[in-house]
Amino acid sequence: MLPDLAAMARVRLAPASGAVGEGVALHHASDAAFHSSAWFREYNLLVRDDLLAAGVDRGPARASAHAGLEMLLDGGLAADPAIVDATEAAFAAARDDPATAEDVAALVDERDRDLWRERVAMIGQALHPAVYTSTDEIAWRLHRMTRGRARIELPRDQVDVVALALAKRQADVIGQSGLVVADVVAALP
Repeated sequence: MLPDLAAMARVRLAPASGAVGEGVALHHASDAAFHSSAWFREYNLLVRDDLLAAGVDRGPARASAHAGLEMLLDGGLAADPAIVDATEAAFAAARDDPATAEDVAALVDERDRDLWRERVAMIGQALHPAVYTSTDEIAWRLHRMTRGRARIELPRDQVDVVALALAKRQADVIGQSGLVVADVVAALP
């Protein structure tokens, strides 16, 4: 989760070694396998086309389809208590375990470490995996994520449109979440 947390906190990580480096490498390999999968490519285009047809501009439609699809999938996976427990444990370690928190903070540029600590604590408290079961919540998160990014910013007045488009695909995505994960795992080296 570390690369995604760093992106959410808007900080850059230095290359990691040891177990953390192996975890980051696994994250990147999993992302590559997921994003190159036929399932992701198909559903990403379906959601993007739904958004474009509903009047969302191209940049926000592409960003919302991509990240929204990932969040829908997370919502399906949040039905598994073991996944929720593992996610909460990872947040707790990054936030509350002094050794882990310092090992991870050491990967952040020294000038950004206080910002990292503040944001990882905030993210860990505010981001429960179950929030991804609500397409309204996902759409608002997409609005906040893209704010200030001119080419992909989702306007406030299109949040409801995005929520409806995601709701249209939600049952399919959740129903296939276990298969998607199995395909990604099978594609890993």
